[in-house]
Amino acid sequence: MRILYLHPKAWSGEYPILATLRGRGHDVFVLEEWRGEAKTKGGRKRPAMFATPEFLRPGDGIETLWYDPHRGAGKLLTWPVDRFFKRAFSGRNLAHRMLVIRAAVARLRPDVVVCTDGFTYALPAAYLKRLGLLPARLLVSYIGGDILDCPDAGVGRRRTPLVDWMIRTSLAGIDVLRPLCDSLARILLRDGADPARLHVIPIQLGRPLAELRAVAAERTAVSARIRARYGIPVDAPLVVTLSGNHKGKGLHLLAAQWPRIRAAVHGARWLLCGPEEPWLAEGVRPLLSQAGLLDTVSFSGSLSGMDVYEHLAAGDIHANPTLCEGLNMVTVEAAAVGTPTVTSDGAGVADWLARFDAGAVVPAWEEAPLGDAIILALLDATLRAGWSQACDRLVEEFSLDRIAAALEDLMVHPDPLSPAQP
Repeated sequence: MRILYLHPKAWSGEYPILATLRGRGHDVFVLEEWRGEAKTKGGRKRPAMFATPEFLRPGDGIETLWYDPHRGAGKLLTWPVDRFFKRAFSGRNLAHRMLVIRAAVARLRPDVVVCTDGFTYALPAAYLKRLGLLPARLLVSYIGGDILDCPDAGVGRRRTPLVDWMIRTSLAGIDVLRPLCDSLARILLRDGADPARLHVIPIQLGRPLAELRAVAAERTAVSARIRARYGIPVDAPLVVTLSGNHKGKGLHLLAAQWPRIRAAVHGARWLLCGPEEPWLAEGVRPLLSQAGLLDTVSFSGSLSGMDVYEHLAAGDIHANPTLCEGLNMVTVEAAAVGTPTVTSDGAGVADWLARFDAGAVVPAWEEAPLGDAIILALLDATLRAGWSQACDRLVEEFSLDRIAAALEDLMVHPDPLSPAQP
């Protein structure tokens, strides 16, 4: 099968799927934006569209068509339409992108076209499909911000009347809609999606499951090592958070409840992981300082590689007070190393936690239920142990092999038989 991925760089989790599909014997191609130098090493100007035999790694065998979104003679032809839709299309050129996708499809002749998210490339591809100019099967992923509208949390795409119309009218041109979670599926159904075309498939874990289970097996030693790095006592009840740390992650709710948690759980500490975003200085640190508890919180800064999983393994409980988002994969990463989560129902992963009884789900935006659930979890080791065992079953749903096989099934079969039932 010939599979064309549109702009997979938009989502960091796509490359392992591309490589796995390639390993399963499929011909995998990519259409990607070129953001590099306009000239080659020899000083010659690059054409507006050019090809390379690989995508991200030398020898990966994923032929890639690169195009410069700021160049191309076709922009003159599509300018009137692009100008009208530009604001609603996040400053992008809708008609020009349709032209580029059409050229890629004509050149590569795919059996299936896959869009990484449901907006930036899915809309132009869907409109081509509705015009009869895209003969291939079209599969679109919905990852959250492409259809979510949570302006108070600074998350998602503002659903102005034109944006709303664009999303809704695109759905009829899509053969398979793949939301990452049930909550996104419910949004698509409200937008008018055909239930028979809708299939919930989450993103996969970024590391092999066996590798993460090895961390879980050594969790006591890993926890002691990470705690020593921050001067946190080995026996201190520890809450860990790991996120982008912007307002939408809801850490200010946890900061507001931190005095209550500390009063109820002697010696409790908070390991706050992730980048030093402005919201920490604006909405989180002031609350901790006012309570005189800033010294009970350790800030790791940005993490990468196995450091992510080892920091998650150091906690007794992982907290995810997000206000609104698509899935929240860090909750699954925490589960993979044996750390259960208290999450909000603003995260798509809440459906999995409830289904497997692998943690607690509390209402988004509400402080007291969050504090209550964390206190209960820190004080009840038996409850945490049960959740941790359930986590081991939950993470099976997110293995690379399972996700790749599910996507392959949707690509291969013209009429998938198991639509989601959100």
